[in-house]
Amino acid sequence: MKRLTLNLQNNKKAYFAGDFHLGKSNEYDSNIREKHVVKWLKHIESDAQEIFLMGDIFDFWFEYKKSVPKGYVRLLGKLANMSDNKINIHYFLGNHDMWTINYFENLGINVYKDPTEFKIDDLRFLIGHGDGLGKGDQSFKFLKGIFRNRIIQKLYRIIHPDLGISIGNYLSRKKNKKINNNNSVINDDRIFNYCKNLEINNHNDVYVFGHSHKVSERVINKRSKYYNTGEWISSSNFLVTDCKTFKIKKF
Repeated sequence: MKRLTLNLQNNKKAYFAGDFHLGKSNEYDSNIREKHVVKWLKHIESDAQEIFLMGDIFDFWFEYKKSVPKGYVRLLGKLANMSDNKINIHYFLGNHDMWTINYFENLGINVYKDPTEFKIDDLRFLIGHGDGLGKGDQSFKFLKGIFRNRIIQKLYRIIHPDLGISIGNYLSRKKNKKINNNNSVINDDRIFNYCKNLEINNHNDVYVFGHSHKVSERVINKRSKYYNTGEWISSSNFLVTDCKTFKIKKF
């Protein structure tokens, strides 16, 4: 795994947030959530150099060659504007928004399909969404393998976007019941244990993930810490760092 190197300029910071699940529940609630995310981006843009979007930004995203899901123009426009202003946007695809082609890259956004190693200043990071990691959850891992299959994706793109996106939104809403705190704990433990096991043979100073919907700050060992940025459906948490201090905040 190639480690990507970033250096924070003076008075600049790195921000981490995700699991916005835009489109979830209904259009009204999603629009309010989107405006809140954009307000947060405006709030941090004066000192943000690196923004890490931790996946599941959309509750469903399936990209066709000539079509993308309707809406989200406030967020997408703001991200494109920040990218134009030399703020680096890093987007880690989640289990709800993995079906992309090149739309986000064309907006100036860096896209990552898997957990990726970074060196930010003098610290070693492993950053990712967090789905499918660690032991257990075999049924999801099986489905993820199917969903990532390029042949399956090409076959799905044969369906007209009006129908294909409607089916995807329906299935996503059906799957997404009320957030289950117990599942959040289980998923967070699974990701944490994955990081803990990985640390034995591959040291990172900081591990940052999403997916579990549970805000976490946990010690792996004397040299390493684990953070989970939570979600924005019922809360609005984010992690910020200048590589000297780390703080999980609520916007």
